[in-house]
Amino acid sequence: MAEKQNTPEIRFKGFTDPWEQRKLGGIAPVTMGQSPNGACYTDNPNDAVLVQGNADLKDGWVFPRVWTTEITKTAKAGDLIMSVRAPVGAVGKTAYDVVLGRGVAGIAGNEFLFQALSKKEAEGYWSTVSAGSTFDSINGDELRNTPVDYPRSKPEREAVGSCLSRIDCLITLHQRTQSAPL
Repeated sequence: MAEKQNTPEIRFKGFTDPWEQRKLGGIAPVTMGQSPNGACYTDNPNDAVLVQGNADLKDGWVFPRVWTTEITKTAKAGDLIMSVRAPVGAVGKTAYDVVLGRGVAGIAGNEFLFQALSKKEAEGYWSTVSAGSTFDSINGDELRNTPVDYPRSKPEREAVGSCLSRIDCLITLHQRTQSAPL
């Protein structure tokens, strides 16, 4: 099956290849979380960091608040973590090796994928694919089948991801200076 192609209107100099629309699972491995036994949860930072959901993501990063002695599904430092249950779509990066609880998925991604998934959240994409009678959720197949506009060239992916990351940093800096006491 051929992937849909498109060409962005604004490009970095030197890049001309069309982008492809690919499935997330075809770009990067996706690991759906599995909660450890509740009796294994701790408040000991020497144990494994447990990421359970959106409450463990702050400003685009994993913010440890719960630990566990039981290792179920995991993600490595540098991976992306996405909330897959109420709310679906919050995404962050992890600076830690973590245990993935039931409310998150780990994605062995990069800065470009982080930005692409953040864009989907900002545009409300996840509300169109999530379902649930009590709260929204998305399953592994739905997540892996998520379409992503993806540059063919690794240097272009790196350039786009780096540029958007720098813009994120500028926005954060501006927000901090606006809220800092005088």
